[in-house]
Amino acid sequence: MTEEASNPWAAIVGRCFTVASMACTLGMTEAAVVEAGHSLRLLMLYTADDVLLFPSFELHHGQAVDGLTEILRILQTGANAPWTWAQWLNTELPGEDPPRNITLLYEGRLNKAIRNATHDAWAWKS
Repeated sequence: MTEEASNPWAAIVGRCFTVASMACTLGMTEAAVVEAGHSLRLLMLYTADDVLLFPSFELHHGQAVDGLTEILRILQTGANAPWTWAQWLNTELPGEDPPRNITLLYEGRLNKAIRNATHDAWAWKS
């Protein structure tokens, strides 16, 4: 079995960009992409071997989805754990409409996403 096949994070997070590919996609410099990750304008994930990855689900119509920064800042209050945030955004939630929290942002339902994020961040820190 390959490491990817046995790693559940690959299924949860899905396809990712490297710094270089995200910079190319967004028309930014690599330094600007990394700064966007540090400032939570983009969701940036660190791998065990110090590679920076950016989940493709955070882009909508070729740009960072509207409301992402607000949601990441809220989630950070509960857990300073970007992999957890990725899971929160992209895991399918059975019985929920929509089935993924990131879809709320795609649909422009920022208030509901903020409510969900605030609730879960509070639960994480309690």
